[in-house]
Formats: sequence, structure tokens, C-alpha cells
Amino acid sequence: MSDTIQRQLLSALLDKYERSIFFREGIHPTRRIMLKLYDNGQSDFPQYNIEQSEKRILANRAVLAMAEKRLVFYQWMKGEENHIIAQIWLNLENLPMAYEFAGRQPKNEKIDDVCFEILDVLDKVKVLWARQYLQDLYETISRKRDLGNRLPEAEDERKELFRAIQFIDGMGDSEVLERVFSLQCFGDSKQFERTVKSRLLSVLRKYLDTEEDARDEELLRQIGIVKYPEQFEFCGDVKLSFACGTVDFSYLRYGGNVCSADLLRGNLVITSGVERILSIENRANYIDYIYKHKVDNELVIYHGGQYSPSKKKFFHAVAKAMPTNCGWSHWGDIDYGGFSMLARLRREITQDISAYRMNVQELKRYSNLTASVTHAYAEKVKSLGLRSELNDCKECLDYMVSNRKKLEQEAMLTDTE
Repeated sequence: MSDTIQRQLLSALLDKYERSIFFREGIHPTRRIMLKLYDNGQSDFPQYNIEQSEKRILANRAVLAMAEKRLVFYQWMKGEENHIIAQIWLNLENLPMAYEFAGRQPKNEKIDDVCFEILDVLDKVKVLWARQYLQDLYETISRKRDLGNRLPEAEDERKELFRAIQFIDGMGDSEVLERVFSLQCFGDSKQFERTVKSRLLSVLRKYLDTEEDARDEELLRQIGIVKYPEQFEFCGDVKLSFACGTVDFSYLRYGGNVCSADLLRGNLVITSGVERILSIENRANYIDYIYKHKVDNELVIYHGGQYSPSKKKFFHAVAKAMPTNCGWSHWGDIDYGGFSMLARLRREITQDISAYRMNVQELKRYSNLTASVTHAYAEKVKSLGLRSELNDCKECLDYMVSNRKKLEQEAMLTDTE
């Protein structure tokens, strides 16, 4: 029993030491790392109960035993010598012995081990969001000397998160069902959902270029983890040719769709009569446009949110199949997400994509339907103005920042051109 109490007291003292500024700053303490066992009825160690003599005597014996080992110092309560201990404090000269006796790994050693784990993963991954996350993680933990809530304390949970990140990095532009991903990565179809998914989503929400209110499904789809195979929706003179024949989508007046797997095994052909491609972010606007406004020489594509690796392949196929006299426009929300999608299309697919109805005139026209944004959100929008892909959109971005406004596409359905 005495050994148990000794370890409990030492652990409480070591916890206090590891929370101190001396530990964080890596400097020698200039004051005692102390526990008050009894102070006017209060105690930093609830097990020290002077009303229960057996517990008090056991605790006193534990303190005296540790003092003999030179692990701690102590002080009797004035007037209660050999009866009530007022306070104990660490012998900082014997910290290694204290950790060893408490059966604990010194926190500095643990932090160093975790930092090496992070650097090892950082050395192996290439995808930008993961590298940014790991770099920030390393810099923060090595500086603050504390994991906080940035990583799990348990080594096996950390390794599962890092294993998932490395597996995703190795997927490249492929798409995998969530349960299949879990099975391939962990050997258990539900392990990802049980232990890794929520923490990974927090990372993605911070490091992917996306809106703050993006759904979990959208975030995972952006890195290639999906609930079901993706379908690409479009309307226009498009054919998909296979070795066994050709599917002509031009007969579908209100559009059709193709599965990602079929796209990969076929060859996309856009007929020479198509003079304009229009990608539309929101489904309601996509449907409204093809029903009311589409003309014969247009190919209209449903973009959706930030696109997945599979949809990226679809957009590349579209860009490759574009007739020489054809232009591409994109219509998205007039907000951070909409412009970041336009920037990404220009950066990853083709730079010759123009913005459609994403301008100051539309913000003014639908001013009664705009939404106010926070200062932090406006700063994010301001950062978009620094991207070379959006030089032609700077007037609109500046207007959004100065007026703290954004506009969703659906608002334009009240009076669509």
C-alpha cells in the first residue's frame, strides 16, 4: 500500500512539474514544485485525510520513505510535528530517480519520441495538406513541449492516425470506399470510423482549401475516400466510346451521368459543335440552368464542392477533349469556397477558365440576399487576392472584404438571367 501511495504522490508532483513554465521553457526551477497535503482544511492530494488516521498514517509513512530515498522533501504542520505533514516538494536533483520510481517515462523523452515519429512520417509523405499539418504539429509540440489535444497520448492511436495519412498519401488520385479503405489500411472495415475518422476530419477541415461548413463526406471525398463510387453529371453533346461501342449522351435533353469506373475505361469525346463549357458549383443552379437556359452549343457540368481525385480525372478528360474553338467558364458561390474552387480549376485543370457571374455586379444586384461574414472570414477571402490564379477577380474579392459580404448561387435563382 505504501508503494502505491508513494507512486501516486510522485505522479502528482511530476504532473505539476510538467505543467510548469520551468518545464515548458526548459529552465531550472526557481521555486519549489510542491503539493500542499494540508492547508486550513484544503489539500492538493485528496487521499490525505487527517480525519481518517489510518489513511493519514499510511500517507505519512509514504512521504518519509520517499524522503529517505531523497526523492522529496517535506515539512510538518507547525504544532503538529510527527502528526500532520503540511507540504512536500520534489527533489529536483533526483528527477530521473523520481520518474523511474513512479514508473513513468520523462515527459521530455516522450515529447522527443513523438517529434521523431512526426518527422519520420513527414519524410515519407508528399501531399501538401499532410505535410503542412505535420510540419505545424512538429513545430508546435517541440516548442511547447506538450501534446495538448493535438495528438493522442496513446502511442497506438498516434500510429493509427499516421498510418492513415501515409496510406492516403500513397493513394494518389485513386478513389476507395470508406470501408475498403479501413480494411486495407487497418485490416478491419470499421477501425477507421472507430478510432481515426473524427481526428482526421479535424485535420482536413483545417488544412484543406474548403469552406468551414463543409460536410464530413465532402472532406473525405476530396482526399479520395467515398461512401459510394462517384457519379459525374453533365448535359451536352458528349460521347463515351469503348472498345465494344459508343454511348451518345447528346440525346439526353436534361443531362446524364457516368460512373467514375466507366470514365476510366472509356474515351470521352466532346463534339466540335460545343463552343462553351460551363461548370456549376451547386446542384439547384445546375438543374435550373439546363432546364431553362442551356443552348445547343453548350456542355454544362455539375461541379459540386471541392472535387475529389476521381472528378479531377473527369475534368482533365474534359479539358483534353475540348474542341479548339471552345471556352470554359465556371459559376460558383461568391464566397471563399467558390473562388478557391475556381483557383483550383485554373491551377490543376486549365488556366483558361473564366468566371461566370462571380463579380461585384452580382453582389450589388442581389445585395438584399447577401450574407454577412466575420472578420476572420474576410481575412481568408483577402488571402485569395494574393493568388495569381485570381488576379482577374481581385475587384470582387476586395469588395467582399470591405463590405464583409458573400453570396450563394441559390440566391440568383430568384431572378436568373
